[in-house]
Amino acid sequence: MKVRDRFFNFMLKGLKYKDALMKSTNRPLIRKLGRKLVDPAEVSLTYIPVAEQLEVPSGTPLPASIVEGFIERASHHVILHSCPCRTVNECVDFPRDFGCTFLGEAARDIDPGVGKHVSKEEALDHYRRAREMGLVSVVGKFKGDALALGVKDHRRLMTLCHCCPCCCISTGIHYAAREFRDGIVKLEGLTVEVSDACNGCGSCVEACIFHQMSLVDGKATPGPECKGCGRCATACKRGAIRITVDNPDYIRRCMERISALVDVT
Repeated sequence: MKVRDRFFNFMLKGLKYKDALMKSTNRPLIRKLGRKLVDPAEVSLTYIPVAEQLEVPSGTPLPASIVEGFIERASHHVILHSCPCRTVNECVDFPRDFGCTFLGEAARDIDPGVGKHVSKEEALDHYRRAREMGLVSVVGKFKGDALALGVKDHRRLMTLCHCCPCCCISTGIHYAAREFRDGIVKLEGLTVEVSDACNGCGSCVEACIFHQMSLVDGKATPGPECKGCGRCATACKRGAIRITVDNPDYIRRCMERISALVDVT
């Protein structure tokens, strides 16, 4: 069996049973086994909202600088030939052949049958195309990707996914135990506010893949585990949801947190 086929078979099984797997982490024995496979302390994934959804302090670079900074710094770049999540879920809203990006020296281990080894410029262009399409990128460290891709040194492999609502982990993460849910970290200093323009239509509730938006007294209200992906703001036709970052130092803080777990150089 070709490497590409093995990879997609692995992803197919994981996606098919992802909700059950997430729920099982609430059981002590399964949670213990899960820690050995993917240590929650070594997972840190952060969603990067697109520029149109976010307000930052005057003169402060937009969050895209975080991703572009890691791409610029990375010693190697690979773009998957297709997105396993969109492929397996038969996504009709976004192109299935628009794959994730992996960065770092360990990305050299990724089989060419699974992903194309590209230049820094090609990786930057791919990321910019993702933003133009409205895909929400998530960047960070996740050992599970290294296992799926057959990469040996997971500490030198950075994940850069370009997610639609078909995203594999996020759509089931709300079922998982808290320590695993906390592996998705909100961008430093980011807040989600709902104005009085909200009419309680519920569009943002349906859009939130983390199940963190609810209606309270007829008004949308973010939950305590909001991950700051910005999908709620995109879904709100009244412009009632405002996403802001009030700390000009947020980019450095985010990059330092992720860099402490994965080295892309």
